[in-house]
Amino acid sequence: MFRRREKRPFAEAVKQTLWPRMGWRRAGRYWMHRIGRVPGTPYGISAGFASGVAMAMTPFMGVHFPLSIGLAWLLRGSIAASLLGTLFGNPVTWPFIWLATYRLGCFVLHMHPGHGPMELSWSVLRHSAWQVVAPMTVGGFLSAALTWPLVFLVLRPLIARYKHHRIAASHHHPVLGHEPKPAGD
Repeated sequence: MFRRREKRPFAEAVKQTLWPRMGWRRAGRYWMHRIGRVPGTPYGISAGFASGVAMAMTPFMGVHFPLSIGLAWLLRGSIAASLLGTLFGNPVTWPFIWLATYRLGCFVLHMHPGHGPMELSWSVLRHSAWQVVAPMTVGGFLSAALTWPLVFLVLRPLIARYKHHRIAASHHHPVLGHEPKPAGD
């Protein structure tokens, strides 16, 4: 349904992700339309999308979708919107999310963050993975707990207004709604 007719090259897709051809403002409006057209109530869509964004804060790559679906289901939010919300976590935002959650986790756990580049090897992962995973897990879930209400509170009135305007436009627009019948018929 949302596929392109002609697949664009990978380099072009990366370029469009980093700098949209249509500009940031238009890209933001496009995503707002896309979110607003998800079927459901403003609460359901907002709760679902906030669940997706919140779960994108966790360090568990590969399970963001199931986590966001589970949270959206528990909160009676839109599962489709939760899947859209997980797109907040992407190759552009992950380094910032991971650094922020790691630092927050270190602060909460009273750990000292590592300094300098860490050598990534099986030996390091086997012996000190918990030095990274524990702070990122704590920081990720704390960030998720702070992010969910913020996204929900910002998005709910925007979606309610969007849906209201869309319904109002469909009642007045001959193509979207019903054409007014001439008097006397």
